[in-house]
Amino acid sequence: MRAALSALLLAGLAACETPPPETAGRLDREVTLFDPATAIQDDWIEMPLVGKTEYRLNTLNDRLSIRAVGRRSASGLVLPVEFDPNDCPVMAWSWRIQELQETASLVERDREDVAASIFVMFGDPGSFAAPREVPTLRYVWTNARQQIEDIVDSPYLPGVVRSIVVETGVVSPAIWVDEKRDLLADYQAAFGGKPRDKVHAIAIFTDNDQTGEPVEAHYGRAGLFCTVSSG
Repeated sequence: MRAALSALLLAGLAACETPPPETAGRLDREVTLFDPATAIQDDWIEMPLVGKTEYRLNTLNDRLSIRAVGRRSASGLVLPVEFDPNDCPVMAWSWRIQELQETASLVERDREDVAASIFVMFGDPGSFAAPREVPTLRYVWTNARQQIEDIVDSPYLPGVVRSIVVETGVVSPAIWVDEKRDLLADYQAAFGGKPRDKVHAIAIFTDNDQTGEPVEAHYGRAGLFCTVSSG
């Protein structure tokens, strides 16, 4: 992935689902961030950086996913959102890896490909005409050269994008893995403080422009667990 990765920070804003009044006082209310079943209707913004990673809907064993196949490419799909991580601190999603790049490295500029990743952007990333660098967590599935829970500063955008390794290697191409992450705790671990802004965009990103090695990832549903104040 090249320095043009900053283009992933250029999504506009869109309001997220507003909690209905009858949910006031309930804890851990789940809100959908994205779902392959409705992906065509969502306002995804395609960000082609180097070539175009192929993103399309796919079904395996009656389970729908957004399938990402690298074409010696680096591109992602950005979804504008708006939510306060203090109110919705937990993000959950499912994904699986069919094939990944064994020689990729998160710390080397010329080998920094990822099999699958989800970006969470804290702040308004602006527009193409006036981009802004905002603190960004990137949850990564990569090869076994990294350890799970490693936090890696981006060699392209140091201090701006920090990756947390949540999965490594491929146990079985057919197995889905469910994740649940505490956004506030992860932000504290990665940036040493609390978020100063809401989350304004998320993105899915698979690339192999650096290594050229085959990669195929599948992204399932993602959601938030929110606490709704009774006041």
